[in-house]
Amino acid sequence: MKKPSLSELCKTTFYIGLIGYGGPAILALMKKTFVHQKEWISEKEFMNALSLAQILPGATGVSVMGYIGFKLRKFWGGILAPLLYILPATVAMIALGWAYFRFGNLSFVKSLFAGLGALVVALLVNATLILGKSVFKKLDTKNIKGFVIALITFTGIFFFNINIIWLILTAGFLGFAFYYFTGEFEDKATKHGEILLSEPAILLREPLNARDFLPVILIAAIFAAGLLMPSVRGLITTFFGIGAFAFGGGFTTIPLIQHQVVNAHNWLTIKQFVDGIALGQITPGPVFITATFIGYRVAAVFGALFATLAIFAPSLIAMIALSDIHAKIQNLKIIKIIIKGFLSGFIGLLIAVTLQFAFKSLISWQAWLVFVLAVFWLLVLKKDSVWAILGTIILSLLIF
Repeated sequence: MKKPSLSELCKTTFYIGLIGYGGPAILALMKKTFVHQKEWISEKEFMNALSLAQILPGATGVSVMGYIGFKLRKFWGGILAPLLYILPATVAMIALGWAYFRFGNLSFVKSLFAGLGALVVALLVNATLILGKSVFKKLDTKNIKGFVIALITFTGIFFFNINIIWLILTAGFLGFAFYYFTGEFEDKATKHGEILLSEPAILLREPLNARDFLPVILIAAIFAAGLLMPSVRGLITTFFGIGAFAFGGGFTTIPLIQHQVVNAHNWLTIKQFVDGIALGQITPGPVFITATFIGYRVAAVFGALFATLAIFAPSLIAMIALSDIHAKIQNLKIIKIIIKGFLSGFIGLLIAVTLQFAFKSLISWQAWLVFVLAVFWLLVLKKDSVWAILGTIILSLLIF
C-alpha cells in the first residue's frame, strides 16, 4: 500500500466532500478513491472502517474518513481528513443559512420551501423503510421484539412527549433484556466455545510520540475557548450530546436534534427546522450538517462552526480510540444487542417525526403532489435523491 503525504490526503478528502452526494454513493466514491485509484488502503481495511463506523454513533462517512485519516497520518490525518471532508458542506450551509434568514419571507422562497418540506417527508419515509429493512430483516421472534421496542419509543414520544434521551436509553436496556439471555446474537463459533481472535490491522502505524498529539491539543483548546463563550457554550454541549447518541446515522438523528433545538431550547420553530433539514439535502454533506444551520441561527458563523465541530466530535473520538481493536468490538454480543435495541427504538422515533413533519408540510394539493412524486421516484423507481431535490426545486417554483 502507498502512503500519502498529509497534503495529498487533505486535498483528496476535500475533493470527495465537494463532489460527493448521498450516503451509499459517497461511501462507494471513498472506496473507489482510497482503495482502487490511490491504493492507500486495502479493501479489507476499508470494510473494517465501515463495519466499525456502523456500530458507533455519528455520520458513517465522517467516521470512515476519520478512521482512514488516522491510519494513514496519525492524529493529523484523523482530524484534518474528516474536517476537510465536511468543509464544503459546512460553508454551503452557512451561506444557505444566511440567505434563508435574510430572504426567507420572499414569496418565491416560501414557495421553494413549501415544496422542499414535502420532499423532506418523502425522504423520511424512504429512510424509515430502508432502516426498517436493515433492522428487521424478516418476521421472526427476534424482530417481533424489535417491533415492540419501536412501538414503545413511538408511543412515548408521539403521545406522551417523554424525553427522547430516556427513550433511547430504554431502547438500549430493552435490547439487552430481550436478547442477551436468548442466544439469538451468538454465532456458531461462540456457541461451541471457540475463541474469536481479531485479525491484525492491515496498516502498520509508527508508534505515537509527543508531537503527534499536537492536533489533539489544538482541537481541545478550540473547544475550551468555545466553552468560555456564553453565546456558543450551549450549542457545544447540546450538539456533543446529540452526536454521542446518534446511532444509525443519517435521518435517525433528526428526532434527537428536533427534541433539543425545537422542544428543549426553542432555537428554531418546527417550520424552520424542517426547512433546515431541506437545506441540508441541497449540500453534499450528511444530515448532521443541519447542526451548521442551527448554529448559525443561534450565534452566526461562530455558532455554525462550533455546532458542526461538536456534533461530529463524539464519533471521531470513538473511531480513533477504537480503531485498533475494532475486530474485537464489532463481534461482542453485548454491543450487538444494545445496538439492536437502539436501532429498533430509532425506528419508532423516526416514524413519529415523519408524522409530525407530514402534519406540518402536507397542507395543500401542491405539497401532496410533490410528496407523491418524490415517493414514487425514491421507493418505486429507486432513483437517486439528488434528482428528486432538483426536480422539487423546479416544480415548487412552478406550482406553488
